[in-house]
Amino acid sequence: MNTKQHDLVVIGSGPGGYVAAIRAAQLGLDTACVELEPQLGGTCLRVGCIPSKALLESSERFADAKSEFKRHGIKVSGLDVDLKAMLKRKDQIVGALTKGVAGLFKKNKVARYEGRGRSTGRARSWSMAKMP
Repeated sequence: MNTKQHDLVVIGSGPGGYVAAIRAAQLGLDTACVELEPQLGGTCLRVGCIPSKALLESSERFADAKSEFKRHGIKVSGLDVDLKAMLKRKDQIVGALTKGVAGLFKKNKVARYEGRGRSTGRARSWSMAKMP
């Protein structure tokens, strides 16, 4: 159990959580954020919306090269998908964004705890279980 005292503890580093934690710290509160995953940013940033959009953009560009370019007089031959490269690009985008959130936490002095947090119902009381 963590015994460090904070003015505010935010549970989860998704889009609402990390923004709330950073803003609270900017307003002068001793702020912490508890996140289960090693990377910050929540499901949307790490495995949902952002990775999906990165792969969707690559797929759309492939589709354009395959069917739309010819309308513009551009001929493409030997068109192929390099899935390994597409996934690498997606991982780089996610990595840059999660590192950006971590950098904002550091800049604004938001303490970061990796684990599972829960409110105990008492003022200024919270607990965190370190995950294996």
